[in-house]
Amino acid sequence: MEKTPNQSDKKQGSIIEFLVVIVIIAVLMKLLLDLFFSQQENITNTAFVGLAQSFTSKVNVVHGQWLMDEQPDVVVLSRLNSTEKEYVNVNRSGWIDTKKSSLACHTIWQQTLSMPLQVVKSVVIAIEIHNKVIKNGRLCRYSITNGQSFDYRSDTGQVKQVN
Repeated sequence: MEKTPNQSDKKQGSIIEFLVVIVIIAVLMKLLLDLFFSQQENITNTAFVGLAQSFTSKVNVVHGQWLMDEQPDVVVLSRLNSTEKEYVNVNRSGWIDTKKSSLACHTIWQQTLSMPLQVVKSVVIAIEIHNKVIKNGRLCRYSITNGQSFDYRSDTGQVKQVN
């Protein structure tokens, strides 16, 4: 003779099924969160590379304008379809620079990109590296917390990825 399941057996089965469902949901949430955070780092890296390219483009635009304007101390850039003007300080060689000694690389970033030292949600660190080879300019390194960085030399206008 077969036993029919009683009320307590049904409750026990329901609790086990409920726990299995909770475990499955927890595992899926963990996988989705891992995927999200790995993609966030990729997005930050891609955005930082894009900023380095924008930085390079702006440095070259300012230098070209400096050459056309007969080598002034401050290059004036006009925006398309606007009366707004942007004033960018340059050194004797026509590359973006500042006469400030403190926070010089921060100022160069601001002049070049007109935005805070930040990419996505990561802070960009701006440091000046003292190098005896560079006599008429400075070496600025811009980096994010994962170690990705690029250097800007104000003596040559060179922007170089550092990895």
